[in-house]
Amino acid sequence: MFCTITVIMNEDQPVSPLADNIRKWRERRGLSVSALAREAGISKSTVSELERGNGNPSLDTLWSLARTLNVPLGGLFAVAVGAGDSELRRLVDAPVIARSGDDFIAQLMASWQGAGEVEVSVVTLAPNAERNSRGNAPGVVERALCADGIIEVGPADKPVVLTPGDMLTFRADQPHIYRAREDGGRLFVVQQYPPAI
Repeated sequence: MFCTITVIMNEDQPVSPLADNIRKWRERRGLSVSALAREAGISKSTVSELERGNGNPSLDTLWSLARTLNVPLGGLFAVAVGAGDSELRRLVDAPVIARSGDDFIAQLMASWQGAGEVEVSVVTLAPNAERNSRGNAPGVVERALCADGIIEVGPADKPVVLTPGDMLTFRADQPHIYRAREDGGRLFVVQQYPPAI
């Protein structure tokens, strides 16, 4: 059973980082607007509008762009922090990047670039909630650290039960799940993307 996920664009969240990041990653990959649209399976006008800071993209559109650009989804929303700067991100202020009612809420805590991209999220699951993922971009490794509750996490065919303080590292480019028990729970999730070729 797959949840219906929608992207939440907070009115307080500026749209410009999304526009700037799509353009930045497209140019770094040497793609024209037409080529990005074709490879992502979306219209050229959608890419153009997003790069101008217009539109309200669906999560499917954003995932398609992220996969095509070989960046984490959070990399499309990240605001660059200069050397010597500090950035405090409180959970209450973290942007919601995916949501299915109150059963599944993913909030972006951080995204940075080193050897590849790294994305950190806090995932909150309601009692008995389940989230099925088809898998991320090729080569993505995920580390799920249980902060609260009892949660099954991992490859769909071999999930592992985590209790607070347990962490599972697994390949996230395959179908995987997050399933809470009767009390719900919370995970810290770190996704590491391989360096772009």
